[in-house]
Amino acid sequence: MSQRRNWKATAQLVAAMSLAGSSVVVGKGLAGSLPVYLTTFATLLVAQTVMLPYAWQKREEIRSLEPREWLYLFLQGICGIVLFRVLMLSGLRTIGAAQAGIITGTSPAVLTILSWLMLGERPSALATVGVLCAMGGAAGLAVTDTGGAAAGGIPWGIILVFGAVVSEGLFSIWRKRIAATVSATANTVVLVFCAMVTLFPMALLDLLHNPALPTTADILAILYYGAIATVVAYILWTGAVGSVSGVTAGITTAAMPASAVLLSALLLGEPLSAPQLSGCLLVVSGIVAGSWATR
Repeated sequence: MSQRRNWKATAQLVAAMSLAGSSVVVGKGLAGSLPVYLTTFATLLVAQTVMLPYAWQKREEIRSLEPREWLYLFLQGICGIVLFRVLMLSGLRTIGAAQAGIITGTSPAVLTILSWLMLGERPSALATVGVLCAMGGAAGLAVTDTGGAAAGGIPWGIILVFGAVVSEGLFSIWRKRIAATVSATANTVVLVFCAMVTLFPMALLDLLHNPALPTTADILAILYYGAIATVVAYILWTGAVGSVSGVTAGITTAAMPASAVLLSALLLGEPLSAPQLSGCLLVVSGIVAGSWATR
């Protein structure tokens, strides 16, 4: 029964990362037409609007949150939304998509190391194999990506993207700290609100300096990004990450680049090569090994 719950939680995490991968495809157009901070704030505004009925249902739980829980929720919003998105988008201005993909392929190892150092979770031999498979698959997906050559300032861009990876890992660590006391729905409501409050001044500056009107495609992309790639993805992730080890959670992050590659092929007609398919299979193998290791 415990193993069945573990597989269910792993499936939730994979689904969450797959939705995160879909946001890469959707965000391609947004990145070129609207300012970064304003776009991010708009997606969060959509997310918060969608979450209003759930916020009302969870109002008593939210009111009873302790200062310690508020601190971890605020840290989740800063790391998991603000820093991750800002650092990633800023890093992509100075390095190519292939280099960024290779760096994000370190996510399983980063979260495994953070879980070891901050939570005392030591990976087993099979879990280590799963991490290596997931990293290898993600790196294979990135190496075969031909989108974008690196521009000047490569070291700085690498630092920014790796900072985004670490921020994403810390987001999961902070969630695991309060997973037993704060529900996934209340967690998502509050962390989105904290991220909105943090981003509001920068989004306002973007609006004042670049009052560009979004197109219909931009509006649809923002609605999807906020309602699906944010609300659904974060509820799935926060609802399951506390039920599995940090190693398993780290391995499932490799589903994000795999999802992005597959959806780019299906929705944008981009070519899908044999090495990319092999990378996807390695990612799946790593996820299975990591989940099996926590029997």
